[in-house]
Amino acid sequence: MLARLKSLRPSVRALLSMYWTNTLAGGIVGVFIQLYLYQRFTSVPLNIIASLASYTGIMLAFCGGGYLASLFRINLKYGFAISFVVTALAILWVPHTTDFSQACAAMFGWGFGQGFFWLTGNAFELAETVDGERDYYASMLSAGNQVLSLAGPALGTLLIWLSGSILQWGTYTLLFIVAPAVYFLGFFSIAYLRDYWPPRIVWADIGYFFSDRKNQYAQVYTLGTGVQQILGTTIPPLAILFILGTALRVGVYDTAFAVVSIICVLVIARYRTPTNRLQMYFLTIVGLILTTVWFGYELTFFVLVGYTLLSAVLGPLNSVTGHVIDLAAMEIGRKETDFYATMLLRDFSLWVWRFVGGVGFLFLLQFVHTEREFLSIGLYVIAAGFAVDYLGAYLFVRKA
Repeated sequence: MLARLKSLRPSVRALLSMYWTNTLAGGIVGVFIQLYLYQRFTSVPLNIIASLASYTGIMLAFCGGGYLASLFRINLKYGFAISFVVTALAILWVPHTTDFSQACAAMFGWGFGQGFFWLTGNAFELAETVDGERDYYASMLSAGNQVLSLAGPALGTLLIWLSGSILQWGTYTLLFIVAPAVYFLGFFSIAYLRDYWPPRIVWADIGYFFSDRKNQYAQVYTLGTGVQQILGTTIPPLAILFILGTALRVGVYDTAFAVVSIICVLVIARYRTPTNRLQMYFLTIVGLILTTVWFGYELTFFVLVGYTLLSAVLGPLNSVTGHVIDLAAMEIGRKETDFYATMLLRDFSLWVWRFVGGVGFLFLLQFVHTEREFLSIGLYVIAAGFAVDYLGAYLFVRKA
């Protein structure tokens, strides 16, 4: 497996390095920033609003920045540098915010930086890889992400312990200093990327996006993904905090279970192919729906262990196939051009569904009154998002 990884083109290895850098830095701060906001403002709805601000930043950087790069023919590989600088500055700002509006602005900035990352990363994935090799590429990407998803929270947990218990600087101080510095490791790989100047976007691209049957089926898949993402970044960490009580315990707990997913992804990479992609996706989706509903119904430590164990196995397997389908959904375009216009339009539609999911969840919260009910409903909605995801994937792969 390592030999095959070394056989990849230098630009593809550089692309993997960029993703892994982002995963490591995001793993250090990602879960904990949701815990920080909740412990500071003590409101599930405010966490959802902060996540909406972050995803809005992603959309504006991805779509707006992508359009400007197309309009002025800007070399897109430098989007990685913009991403790392903006994201690092936003994370540094988070602990210095004085009220919720500033916290939302900082989260918007974090999202804006990540929007440039995903714009550049998705464009280079589509430019550098072809469908036949994407299952293996996605497996390698996911395996590396899982290793770093173990290292990131483990390092974040260590920083929380050192900062709060040893140095007495406050629980999150070291976390918000070290995480931004990690992003700058990505600068070492930029030189190995090939240049990419995106094509001009014209009205025909927009008309094709809305009229093409395959794109219409892809919107069902995008709906499920958007709902999962807006709630999946917020509800599960808060549910674990609800049971375990402190950020340090959450970090230790997450680290302890991450190694299971690493082994699982490395093993399954040998057997995943384009022909069994949908069947494996179905099995992982069913498992994730059942375990998420179970966790939402019980919200006890015993069920949390079962939920985490099953999610550690099924989640990475699901993400590998999901990533391949994501790339395929972004690659549809007019034969006169490439994937670029569809990629931007898909991200805008993804933001729309994220916004609908977040606002819809906030509406449902008007009918419940306790933190436990907030979290249970959120987990049920995530499970529903998984079901819609599979329906969209089935229509996209089989019917279009």
